[in-house]
Amino acid sequence: MTSKKIAILAAALAAGSTVRAQDVEPSTETARRSRGVVIEEVLVKAQKRSESIYEVPISISAFSGDTIKDLGLTDTRDLGNLVPGFSYSDSGYSVPIYSLRGVGFNEASQTASATVGVYIDEQSLAFPVFSKGANLDLERIEVLKGPQGTLYGRNTTGGVVNYISAKPGEEFEAGVTADYSRFNTYDVQGYVSGPMSDTVGGRIALRQIYSGDGWQQSLTRPGDSLGEVDKFSGRATLVWQSADDMETTFSLAGWIDRGEPQAPQAIALRLQNAITGQILAAAGAPSELGLPDSVRNHPIVDRDTEDNRVADWSDLPWQINETFMMASLRNEWAITDTNTLTVLASYSDFENDHSFIPQSGLSVNNAEREITVDTSAWSLETRLDGIWGDDMDWLVGAFFSHDDVYEYQSVYIDEASSSFLPPDPLNLNLLGPIVGNRVDTYGEQVADTQAIFMNANWQLSDSVKLTTGLRYTNEKRDFAGCTIDSPENSAGIGYGSLINALSLASGGSGGVGAGDCLILGDEPSPVPGGPAVRNAGLFEGVLEEDNVSWRLAADWQMTDTDLLYASYSRGFKSGSFPVLASSDQRQYSPATQERLDAFEVGAKFGFYDRALNVNVAAYYYDYKDKQLLGRTYDPVFGPLPILENVPDSEVYGVEFEAQTNPIDGLFISLASSFLQTEVKKGSTLDREGNEVDLAGNDFNFAPEIEVTLIADYTWPLTNSLDIGVGGDISYSSETNAVITGEELFTIDAYTVANARLHLGSVNGDWKATIWARNITDEVYTSGMFETGADTIARYVGMTRTWGISLDYKFY
Repeated sequence: MTSKKIAILAAALAAGSTVRAQDVEPSTETARRSRGVVIEEVLVKAQKRSESIYEVPISISAFSGDTIKDLGLTDTRDLGNLVPGFSYSDSGYSVPIYSLRGVGFNEASQTASATVGVYIDEQSLAFPVFSKGANLDLERIEVLKGPQGTLYGRNTTGGVVNYISAKPGEEFEAGVTADYSRFNTYDVQGYVSGPMSDTVGGRIALRQIYSGDGWQQSLTRPGDSLGEVDKFSGRATLVWQSADDMETTFSLAGWIDRGEPQAPQAIALRLQNAITGQILAAAGAPSELGLPDSVRNHPIVDRDTEDNRVADWSDLPWQINETFMMASLRNEWAITDTNTLTVLASYSDFENDHSFIPQSGLSVNNAEREITVDTSAWSLETRLDGIWGDDMDWLVGAFFSHDDVYEYQSVYIDEASSSFLPPDPLNLNLLGPIVGNRVDTYGEQVADTQAIFMNANWQLSDSVKLTTGLRYTNEKRDFAGCTIDSPENSAGIGYGSLINALSLASGGSGGVGAGDCLILGDEPSPVPGGPAVRNAGLFEGVLEEDNVSWRLAADWQMTDTDLLYASYSRGFKSGSFPVLASSDQRQYSPATQERLDAFEVGAKFGFYDRALNVNVAAYYYDYKDKQLLGRTYDPVFGPLPILENVPDSEVYGVEFEAQTNPIDGLFISLASSFLQTEVKKGSTLDREGNEVDLAGNDFNFAPEIEVTLIADYTWPLTNSLDIGVGGDISYSSETNAVITGEELFTIDAYTVANARLHLGSVNGDWKATIWARNITDEVYTSGMFETGADTIARYVGMTRTWGISLDYKFY
């Protein structure tokens, strides 16, 4: 099937274009007088209207689709190596977690909302997992830093990533890009575009990535590998000019992932059940005796290893089985010369059909997950913009969305300490797994959102402009969920027996059987005036919240190339219910909305006719009720995860970016960020159940310093051929994976470097590139977590790869 897809792609002439960093449709004149990577003026839609990036009072990083392809970025997660301040971590659930300027949400369920909004052509991708296939046939990416609550709404306290797809033009064009690289990896992508009639244009883009050789190697089974890749994505776009004043764009896009998941490295063993550890300590026995023999004696990976390919996994059928589809409609009607009505509508559907994800990093089932998800989301935005006189432009709009999420997780714990109760101090394992070998968790969440918003730019003088924005949002979430005594348990008495005992001891009715919900909640006593009893059942909750966000900005266009700006804005992230294993309904209590007030000053300078551009920004965030994954005390298993709010935090930092074409053919870009984060007030529990004061702690996944350097030099080889070399290097300083700052979860500083050599035609019809990524084979951590069982595990970044790429354009 994969070979057929590749053949279809090649036949369809799918894909890329030649490399021009930061360019958007460079003119023929520019192409004649410049070669290689050139600085071009970029038009962005940060404020939902087309504007020069140099004139927008927002800190923005923008990159052309060609640049992204040249740098080897395959999805949103790779922006972490390109945009200082943007961080990616792997949750352990095949879900990306994005942070921007230290603002992130480290919650791992597949339907967790985010602090960084991701959009494709201004259409919202409601959940981070939707964004895994967005990097296809792009015109550019815009990264908007800071809260964007007025124009983009909820879940943008960190910022927004806006993908702009390539659209059909007035002339026929087609292109194909084919890569072959290490681990027998094929990446073939392409597009066909052009007019279908006088009023209709169409564009089709397809991509297939396939690798038949897994890049990871088993720690305990020599020759066993994991990490095969099988991803397919596509997009079809129609643009209909139904009248001189009306244009309609319809897009159907989607992606399929049938590859293998990455396995983590287990770098430490730690007894999951704190209660078991306390019993052993009281008996004078080490806590390690609470671990099953297969875990206690299992080899783990040295956290200082220089081998980024080694990991381990059990014999479950590891497979990602995800499918995403999105249909979207955009209609623009120029009602008058100065007023335009825009309607945006979209429907998305995501399915995860029994994906198996290794989590413990062991060759036995210690906390391995099977995940099933069915999610649908639709949204509608209507807005009217216009110009009032010579000094004001304005925009008003309304937004509606409906999200329906179903998630079911099975955790395989055949060899987990929580399955072996009570502890066995003599290490005889006489009782075996008395609880069971699997526990299931279910959650269903429905969210309805309505919002109205407005934005206006006031030209106070020829050079001074004031921007004002306001948005009101109301959101209601209905949730139902529970942890289930799995009917598939093949050993032991089942968790239900333990829950029944606790229920009966409180005066409750017990009665939990296989397949029933087993989370305990308080109910009134059957005896008048008696204490509450505890019975198991489905948890149901409703969370309804509203919010007012705003933005106030002033900018001074000092010269044609120099801009100063200052802004004050407020954004929010909506509250959420978690989906996690529990024996107590308190774990399902939602985290309420968080709020962020941002103060920012910045400058954008252009020198030497824009042969050198320099952007700087400094910001301060007053952060209220930050959402995080903390702990609560569970009566069966001790401290377990819970979503909670930290009352008061702050963030501040400075960013710098410079780009230059000092001579013809040479391009250099340097970007850096300095970030400080701190919890001012808040607490949670450690894994022993002790309260931890978080005041003074840094945020997790928030490195203090990040730097990216990109360089490319192209020179003539003949009258018809150009040759060039390029490279990029990124540095990220030390951070931590947990907000409590435990040393075991330290993520060391790292540097990743890439290089390329390219040869191509002067007119840009074709280009061949030999490239290498992570050329020093740096071992670095891309995600780290406590697995929910008996290990601390981490994901490492991709090992060194190399390959060859060929781009060809047809006209």
